[in-house]
Amino acid sequence: MKTLRFPILAILFLLTISNSFATIQEGFKFGKIPDEFVTMKVYETDPDAEAVVLSDVGNAKIAFSAGAGFQITYNIHKVIKVLTKGGVSYGDFRIPYYFIPGRTDLVGSVKGYVYNESGGTILKEKIGKEHIFEEEVSKTYRMKKISAPNIKEGSVIELSYEITSDLFSYLREWEFQTEIPTRWSEYSLEYPEYFSFSQSAQGFEQYVINEQSEGTGNANWTESERSEGRVAQSTTTNNSVNFSTRKYHWAIQNAPALRPEPFIDNPQSYATKIEFQLQYLQFPNSQRQTFSGSWNTMSEELLKDPEFGKQLERKKFVQEALPQLITAEQSEQEKMIAIADHLTRMVKWNGGSSIYPSQSLEKVYKEGVGNVADMNFLLIAFLREAGFEAHPVVGSTRANGFVNPSNPVMYKLNYLSALVKSGDKEFVMDISDSSLPFGFLPINGMNFRGWAVIPDNASRWVDIYNTIPTSETAMVTSKITEEQISTNVQKTTQGYQSSLIKSRIKATGEEKYKQEMTDEFTGGELISIQFENLDSKEKGITEKYEIKTNEGLVVSGENIYLNLFENSYLSENPFKLDSRVFPIDFIYPQKRQVILNFDIPEGYSVEEMPQSTMIQFNEKAIVYSFRTAPPVNGRITIRLAYQVNETLFKADEYQNLKDFFDLIASKQKEAIVLKKI
Repeated sequence: MKTLRFPILAILFLLTISNSFATIQEGFKFGKIPDEFVTMKVYETDPDAEAVVLSDVGNAKIAFSAGAGFQITYNIHKVIKVLTKGGVSYGDFRIPYYFIPGRTDLVGSVKGYVYNESGGTILKEKIGKEHIFEEEVSKTYRMKKISAPNIKEGSVIELSYEITSDLFSYLREWEFQTEIPTRWSEYSLEYPEYFSFSQSAQGFEQYVINEQSEGTGNANWTESERSEGRVAQSTTTNNSVNFSTRKYHWAIQNAPALRPEPFIDNPQSYATKIEFQLQYLQFPNSQRQTFSGSWNTMSEELLKDPEFGKQLERKKFVQEALPQLITAEQSEQEKMIAIADHLTRMVKWNGGSSIYPSQSLEKVYKEGVGNVADMNFLLIAFLREAGFEAHPVVGSTRANGFVNPSNPVMYKLNYLSALVKSGDKEFVMDISDSSLPFGFLPINGMNFRGWAVIPDNASRWVDIYNTIPTSETAMVTSKITEEQISTNVQKTTQGYQSSLIKSRIKATGEEKYKQEMTDEFTGGELISIQFENLDSKEKGITEKYEIKTNEGLVVSGENIYLNLFENSYLSENPFKLDSRVFPIDFIYPQKRQVILNFDIPEGYSVEEMPQSTMIQFNEKAIVYSFRTAPPVNGRITIRLAYQVNETLFKADEYQNLKDFFDLIASKQKEAIVLKKI
């Protein structure tokens, strides 16, 4: 199933460059935040913002020191203004870094202040060691957390830190844009001529600074040589080498917040940012060292990592449990469903996302709770024991952004699912959401594709999508009684909506849920409600309603005007904006069908009927049909169908897509006219 209209790489290289701004803002000097920003109540550029990045300035430089050789030094200075209570959480900072024996990736020189106004006075409170914490994410990956003190509405938080690293293959990216607006973001990079980095830029914001130049650097070191003989002597030689450097400088001002819009729940994936990848090193009089920095290399590292690769070994507790779950007579799909159902009954997802298990799989299995890696490593273990070929798939959640295929960095990976082969088919499974039926994946993990970690250099990219489309079928019977439309609806939904309704009913209680629906129904009178298949995960939910309403009914003289789809799905265009920056993402394919039967009241005949039509967008990427037929035995039948086959559309298709949905909305507003005989 192909659901992409253009490759993700096309998104990752969208870049508009401009130096036409008349006024360029700047960052702040450390400890010198102007009072006007401390007293500021609202960010005028975005009055609804909970917080704003006032300044985010970074500098990365590769330089030589006699004791350590070449190293990268990152200096970061960030200033955030909290505007509402909801923005207080932006005063917490997380700095990821690697912990690899024999390598350097150290976070230090952490300092900062919290500024608050009190009685017309600006108070300045220091961020101390007691506000800095360490978290061990895995044996090779850690997080430094900073929780600034006394943060409240109106606070300004200033943080400065330094990272020293020799991990040239993992030169850190720079994001100019976040989920809150950014007043000023600036980044500079300098490295010696011996290094070669590729750059990958994405985003839609214009640069006020985009400069490239050359500089100079030098390396000074001392060599000592001791000669043996009757009298031992030591000779010291001072060495010095000058070299040229490449310098880059970027800046963006007034970058808008990355907020979700209709049909785009992951705007962070489209943030303006720059990523880097080391291509090669070549020192004077030396051979070129090529650094693949490849995904295959990362696969090898993961498979050797005891916290990852060891999870793929056979487990005794799995061998003991499996014979009670499946039988030889079952089909492969029945076996997969049985295993998945068993594991989701035994283990509940704790909401955590990672590519590493939180503890041993046997302990997770016995204690009954785990993160997404725990659950899907268990799935892989059971599937392999059952004879299936299964491999871990590492990737990123939708909220965490896309994984850039040209830039393999471990810290961007926070999700793990399973690639499973059954016969000549393969697909991705993910059991972290126990409410979803077989063939459906949790939406947060559906981020276009992931990297399947397979031994023997067979790792590769795989598309992540549902094997079954979300569907909804409704049978509707209507008639006019006592100047109202009486309607009976039977609707069966398969997929996400079905899972959501079942989960809500389970959490609320069926009778209470029905009462809440009745109380909230504003379109008339909701007379009765019935649900079927509530206890079946694999079967879609069936909903039955009996409704009386005046909506869509107008009696005028000898005529009756009927709009039987008033306030129904797609009767209003979901696209309201005049223009669009982000792509349009429907996330998953879907099918909807309505068969409506309307009994013509006695003494009336059909004067006007909407004409049948079928329209499609971009060669059946989206198809809509509205079909009518002459009345039969006093009954009008209308068949409505809507199908989304491809899910992602570029921003420059927005106007055409908006026009397409205008046609749908207009069609569903067309009235049936009945005339008194």
